[in-house]
Amino acid sequence: MLIIHNQRAAVRREARFRAVLDSLKAAGCPMVVQQTQAAGDAGRFAAAASRRTFDLVVVAGGDGTINDTINGFTPDSPALGLIPLGTANVLAHELGQGMKPDAIVRSLIAGQRIAVYPGVVNGRRFMMMAGVGFDAHVVNGVKRPMKLRLGKLAYALEALRQLVLHPCPPLDAQIDGRPVVAATLVAQRGRLYGGRFTLAPDANLKIPLFQATLFPRAGRLAMAGYSAALPLGLLTRLGLVEHVEARCIEVAGHPGDPVQADGDVIAHLPAKLTLDDHPIHITVPPTGDSAKKPI
Repeated sequence: MLIIHNQRAAVRREARFRAVLDSLKAAGCPMVVQQTQAAGDAGRFAAAASRRTFDLVVVAGGDGTINDTINGFTPDSPALGLIPLGTANVLAHELGQGMKPDAIVRSLIAGQRIAVYPGVVNGRRFMMMAGVGFDAHVVNGVKRPMKLRLGKLAYALEALRQLVLHPCPPLDAQIDGRPVVAATLVAQRGRLYGGRFTLAPDANLKIPLFQATLFPRAGRLAMAGYSAALPLGLLTRLGLVEHVEARCIEVAGHPGDPVQADGDVIAHLPAKLTLDDHPIHITVPPTGDSAKKPI
C-alpha cells in the first residue's frame, strides 16, 4: 500500500490513524507512508504510483485530500482506499465505511472494489459533488485555521456570514443542452452532502450520471430556508429542490465566482462539468460489514 497522509486533516484523529497503521503492520501488509506538506503533494504522490509498484493507494485524510489524490490518477493507477480523517468524510459515509480502526482495516485488506467515474469540472476531477452558487461561496469563505479548529461549525458560521454578504442571485445553466435557472446548483455523484445529509437520494456512485440538485428560489431569505431544511432532511421531503439526471452541465453565472468540489474551491465560473473517460476503482467494506446505508 501507498498511504498518502495529510497530517493537517488528521490532527484531531491521530489516534485513529496510528491504530490503523498498527493493525496493518500486525497483518503483515507492506506499506509506504508519504506525508503531504502542501496542496498538490497528494496528486504528485499518486501520479508516481502504478499497478506494478502498488496494489492500493490509500488516502489518510479528508475529502479534499481524496480530491487532490485522484487528480494524480492515470489509467494505470492502483485502486483507491480510504482512512477517513477529515471533517465531513462524505465519500467514506457514502461507501458505508465505518470510522473505527478495525472496520477501516477490514475494508483495506478484504474489501470489494467498485468502479466509479469521477466528475470533471474545467479539467479537474472531483469524486462526490461540485457546487456553484451559495454553497461555493460558503466553502470559499472558510479559512483553513478555522476549519481545523471548529470542524463543521466553521461552515455553519460562514453560511451565516454569507447570508449577509452574498445576495444569492439566480444562475443561468444548461443541463444536457436544456436551459435551467437556479440560485444554487450542486452536481452530485453520490447521495450525501456535507457529511451524512442526504441531498440527492437517487444518486449512485456506480452509475455514470450526475444527479443535479437545483435550488430554484433566489435571494437571502430563500437560501436561509434551504440551509435550515438541509439538516432536517426536508429539502427533498417537501419538494423544495429539483433533481435532474445529467451527463453534461454548463454554468455561466458571474465570471470568476467560485466552484467548490469535494469541499474545496477548485475552479471558477464559467464552468463545464462532465464525467471522466476512465473509472477509478475504490475499495468498499466487505459484504455485511458496511455502516448504515452504504451505496
